[in-house]
Amino acid sequence: MSRRRMEALLWILALAVVLLGWSRWRRAEPAARAPASALSATPPEPRRVPRERLAEAGRTVTGGNPFRLDRAPAPIGFARPVFPGMMGMQGMQGMPPPEYVPPPPPRPQLAVSGIVGPPWQALLEGVPGREGAVVVKRGDVLGDLRIRDITERVVVVASPDTTWRLTVRNPWQQ
Repeated sequence: MSRRRMEALLWILALAVVLLGWSRWRRAEPAARAPASALSATPPEPRRVPRERLAEAGRTVTGGNPFRLDRAPAPIGFARPVFPGMMGMQGMQGMPPPEYVPPPPPRPQLAVSGIVGPPWQALLEGVPGREGAVVVKRGDVLGDLRIRDITERVVVVASPDTTWRLTVRNPWQQ
């Protein structure tokens, strides 16, 4: 089959698809429209309830503790928070607000790149206030960190609240 015949066949096929779609569109049913009388009608006026009946229903609801399963008051009394925005036991009547205790500073992410020696020295990464690796030996003090011991496999680093036993980082442990 030649290229020209193939092109003509594809054009005829495209025209047939367009004509089929047009005929189906023409035969489609129009959207249903509401009658004009339904659009212009006003809704009925709501029923009026007497004020006395509403007040009685309000007293029944507030007196019955509707959000408790047994519909009775709690056996333990609760006080409202004294300070705006405070919830729970912290803002109880007669109690001062709790003191703010800041969280402890984050601990450094220390890593040992290598150990050489004897005398043993180590390349320590992640030291606060220093960029890159730092060469350290036993007894060095780096801010709050103290190098307590270095052996051929382990570096012991102490801070005021933590002691790390670090081994040399291997490429697969990163």
